[in-house]
Amino acid sequence: MEKRNGRFVVDSRNQHLLQKLVCYYDRDAATRASTGGFTPANIDPNLCTHIIFAFANVNNQNNLVPVSSNDTTLYAQLNNLKNSNPQLKTLLAVADQALTTRSEFNLKMFSSMVAAKNTRTKFINSAILLLKDNGFDGLNLDWQYPGDEKSQPKDKIRFTSLCQELRIAFDAESPALILSASVSAEKTMIDNSYYNPAIIAASMDFMNVLSFHFHDTTEAVTAHHSPLGPSTSNAADTLTTQYAMNYWLNLGVPATKLNVGFAAFGVAYTLADPNVSGVGAATSGPAEEGCYGERLGSGPITRYRKRGISTCLYIQGGDQHWIKEQSVSYAVTEGQWVGFDNNDSIDAKVAHIADNFGGACVWALDLDDYTGQFCKAGINPFISYLKSKLLGV
Repeated sequence: MEKRNGRFVVDSRNQHLLQKLVCYYDRDAATRASTGGFTPANIDPNLCTHIIFAFANVNNQNNLVPVSSNDTTLYAQLNNLKNSNPQLKTLLAVADQALTTRSEFNLKMFSSMVAAKNTRTKFINSAILLLKDNGFDGLNLDWQYPGDEKSQPKDKIRFTSLCQELRIAFDAESPALILSASVSAEKTMIDNSYYNPAIIAASMDFMNVLSFHFHDTTEAVTAHHSPLGPSTSNAADTLTTQYAMNYWLNLGVPATKLNVGFAAFGVAYTLADPNVSGVGAATSGPAEEGCYGERLGSGPITRYRKRGISTCLYIQGGDQHWIKEQSVSYAVTEGQWVGFDNNDSIDAKVAHIADNFGGACVWALDLDDYTGQFCKAGINPFISYLKSKLLGV
């Protein structure tokens, strides 16, 4: 890796040897209705280099604990994948609110845990025990977000301390445990939530930049949730993947530790006027229900629960459009507007990774077409194509 014009650049000829394809698995997928149920046993063990089980919780004793006692069965299924692929790495993610309810209780628990050295130590010891007892290779911190309006003002500094203390403790294990973090892609949130990102990065093996929910259906107009670059009408837009990745880079985070976020889901709106359907068209709310009775388009509370495989149903028979300056796609059908990534947008984003960054992260395995019945493009078409371009296999 070398530095050119103030930016770190990796020789793209050897980039595939360094890159990671980090895939999230949502524990809630196991309880979806009918054929929507998806457990770790359904995962292709060779699809991703790393799999993150989302999520575990912090309890009122400052311990890392499963969300449900049934989760240990899912933990075992996930880690059994390493019998088929010993190179696979698995991590357990801990979230401030388990990313299912935006619970004030869970927000309070995370803040309470980081508040003092002794409570952080208790959490760290419990995390090591839970990880090792269940066969995980590491931990992913998914606090959204320390220092924001629902957090304590000092949490951003305390989060940095937690990262440093976890690194010391994890390095003392044999083998050392992996430590990663899922971090914001929005400039305002980055500025408000992270104290000295370079210090945080020094504690991390990698950082997943969540560059796939810049926009959602709480907004009054259509917009793509994961654009690569800005629109021609707003060249200074900071809500883009390019801006987010370069902003983290300029904050002192090494390029090879940053993974670009990819969405294996679409965000869909209902158009206020079906005859006005471009980018920026007025909307009346989220789209109609997806395959498993949940809305494909949703607000920030359930933004990770969009059904990616439903995207195919919206696209089929609809009019597809390419947003050239943003390198992303959308489709319009029967008054519904859905933004999504296709192979062309994956190509564009992977080219950006090859110039600078360490890999990709994808939300989520259960949102790809894992049976092949919806998109008619084979099993796991989104992640498989991303893997072929990113890793060359």
